[in-house]
Amino acid sequence: MKRFLCTTLLALSVSAPALAERTYFIAPMAGYNAGGELDVTERQPEEDRQDLGTLKPLDDASYGLMLGIETHDPGNVYLMMNRQSTQFKEGDFGASTGVNLDVDYYHLGGSLFFPRGKFEPYVTASVGVTRLVPDADFSAETRFSLGGGIGARYLLWRNLAVYADIRGYATMMDNSSALVCNGSETDGCHLRVEGKAMLQSQANAGLMIRF
Repeated sequence: MKRFLCTTLLALSVSAPALAERTYFIAPMAGYNAGGELDVTERQPEEDRQDLGTLKPLDDASYGLMLGIETHDPGNVYLMMNRQSTQFKEGDFGASTGVNLDVDYYHLGGSLFFPRGKFEPYVTASVGVTRLVPDADFSAETRFSLGGGIGARYLLWRNLAVYADIRGYATMMDNSSALVCNGSETDGCHLRVEGKAMLQSQANAGLMIRF
């Protein structure tokens, strides 16, 4: 027991400085999302389906937040939340034209930096879910998604940096039949989204506060 206690105390004394040296960060961002088009057909046997149009959010501004911890690679691990408040594009199939839509990304990710003095390019990848939330009369969808991108940050001071990145997201749809449908039998909203993924691109800029 005495040997175990001595070993434990020694391990804690070694690890304590490392934990104290950890750098955490909070990073608000503002950006712009584009893309996300899907084809929509009636939910019928394949030979009887009719094209109803396309389902696409308008390209629009987005905003979000990252919370994370830096690693010794050098890099970081983070939780990211991002929202695009937009509408379905006018001219899409009638059931969705003009419907307000929030596209939310909730991702766990990591970045690897390639420092050049105060200028630090990086690559990043993330995994999580995309939540598509139309107006209250329509159903919301939560889908698995992947993200990746490149960017750079510049250290203004030890605890403050500016950064910018370009990201791409792939949201797995797998022929959903519930998206933007209100579930009413009388409304004829028995639709099928054709395609395996909804693809969006995103450009961001923001501040990184380190502590």
